[in-house]
Amino acid sequence: MANPEALAMLRIARRDLKAAQVLQDNAIDEAIWGFQIQQSVEKALKAWLFHLGEDPPLIHNLTALLERIDRAGDQAEDFRSLEAFTIFAVQFRYDADPEPMGLDRSHWLRRAEHLVEHVATLLDAEA
Repeated sequence: MANPEALAMLRIARRDLKAAQVLQDNAIDEAIWGFQIQQSVEKALKAWLFHLGEDPPLIHNLTALLERIDRAGDQAEDFRSLEAFTIFAVQFRYDADPEPMGLDRSHWLRRAEHLVEHVATLLDAEA
């Protein structure tokens, strides 16, 4: 049976991903959209850690979470590029005028969706 905490984190990751989907329009500030991607990725990685029997730390650093997955014995290399969204968790949240990064929203949304679906597959296999 899948870990209930992992399932809860996955539900939150999907909720944040849905918000990012709605915010894809370039008229929406990139910092707002990027924050939703970061939140979705963070929650998906924490769900993955719960799945591995780890207790995820209360951090927003995606690099640290990816490294923890690697140390726990799983392979997170395919999702390493998403660590770039760590900046949206803190720095851009408190910057009144963040410099836009000009991100390809559809590309990054697909990458986040791929991560969320990967974690869902892991949890389904556990059920």
